[in-house]
Amino acid sequence: MTRKALAVLIVASLLVSTVPVAALTSNPNIQTITPDPSLQPGGVNELSFQLVNDGEGAEDETRSAHNVHIRPRDVGRIDVETRHLYVEQLPDGTPAGLSLKLNVPSDIESGTYRIPLRLSYEYDSGAGNDVERKTTIYLPVRVESGPRFDVVDTSSTATVSGQGTLEVTVKNVGDSAAYDSTLTLSSSAPDVQLGSSQSSTRFVDTWERGANRTFEFETTLGDSATVGNYSLGAQIDFEKPSGTTGSTPSLTVPLRALPEMTFSVSDVSSSLRVGETGTLSGTVTNTGPKAANNAVVTFPDPGPTVTPIETSVAVGSLEPGESAPFEFDVEVTSSGSAGPRQFDLAVDYRDQDGTSRQSDDIPTRVDVGPQTPEFDVEPVNGTLSAGSGGEFEVTVTNTRDYAVSDVSAKIYMDSPLSSDDDEAFVDRLEPGESETIVFQLSAGGGATAKTYPVKMDFQYDDEDGDTIISDTYQIPVDVTASSGGGLPIVPILVVVALVVVAGGYLYYRRQG
Repeated sequence: MTRKALAVLIVASLLVSTVPVAALTSNPNIQTITPDPSLQPGGVNELSFQLVNDGEGAEDETRSAHNVHIRPRDVGRIDVETRHLYVEQLPDGTPAGLSLKLNVPSDIESGTYRIPLRLSYEYDSGAGNDVERKTTIYLPVRVESGPRFDVVDTSSTATVSGQGTLEVTVKNVGDSAAYDSTLTLSSSAPDVQLGSSQSSTRFVDTWERGANRTFEFETTLGDSATVGNYSLGAQIDFEKPSGTTGSTPSLTVPLRALPEMTFSVSDVSSSLRVGETGTLSGTVTNTGPKAANNAVVTFPDPGPTVTPIETSVAVGSLEPGESAPFEFDVEVTSSGSAGPRQFDLAVDYRDQDGTSRQSDDIPTRVDVGPQTPEFDVEPVNGTLSAGSGGEFEVTVTNTRDYAVSDVSAKIYMDSPLSSDDDEAFVDRLEPGESETIVFQLSAGGGATAKTYPVKMDFQYDDEDGDTIISDTYQIPVDVTASSGGGLPIVPILVVVALVVVAGGYLYYRRQG
């Protein structure tokens, strides 16, 4: 019996040794792998990592996890900007590549931090149903020591549809100096250019710990840019004291797009009249947002019938909200028309960078008055009797706002009026000055009693010495019937007297 039992035991052990041992199957075991856990303070870091589903035993088979939801959480002063990640399938041993955006303050202490990752996933329990599991794992990261940078101040003078200067002040807030540093500022907005392109760089050889550096960038905003804030990106590449190199994450640089320089015209008044030189005056105001240096109000050519004597008036530098008066001398030709007119004034100025600029047109509405005569002509004695004549006196007044000289007046008339002295002369008339001039005028004996026109014009020299022929003026002359209404009394009496004298002479002669 003993030998039989031993033989059965040996055969049984041989049989057992030839049957393969069944492999163990474990539930999902999700872990993180971070190839480079380094974080640079002072901006947003994009950290790449992997999720791996791997059982604890090397020979174990791990069930696949599916519908894996990852919800990262902040830790310390590290702000996790990525709030949710998803992996559809995570089989045994096949990693899933993911990334997180981590905003790391510039003044955070260096060291190791662990980012919490809250997981929820499902897996096959092996019994034909899915099991859901929730757990928290951690992603280790490391904040490096060395130079760190923070944008501490920005200011911009750039206006929409214009140019300006963007000043960016950056501070090294790290625990060591930086060497051979290059700051690259870039714009992703097509309406914002830095210099002549979308990016621009500046260099600093030594940047001590705690030191501020201010950089200036020429900035151009396109016509389709809008007033408000734009976000630019900056990155600093540097060398550490150890000789190793480093780069900051993307730094955010705000750019404020200012509205275009605008101006308004108020208190506008005009003395413009057809055929005269008058003034257009008003007040120009810098409505901001920046100072306008060496401002000049301009009056572009408004057309053939209106001519500014001077096309620009300097008003000096204007701070935002500041006003200044202006006045233009303007000539309106006699072929112009009276009524409302709109002129487009503008302002030329220099901005804070000394660049010459021009404002948009400033619509300015004024009224042009009708033409007025050069002279006011009034008769002093405007009545004649038929068959009589005498001096014809006329008062002439200069209605212009400038003196006229060498004024030659001439009258014209039709029958039954006539003149044997139809010209008069005045050496000079000041504005508003009057002078009485004298002509000889007669009315024929057969003139009908009524009002007749006497025409008059002037030739004179204006303030520029140009000889001008005036418009023609009409002066009314009243002709009345001769006194008595019959034969003239005086001639009849003379005839009667002669007859009486002659008769008496003949009578005395016959008596003698």
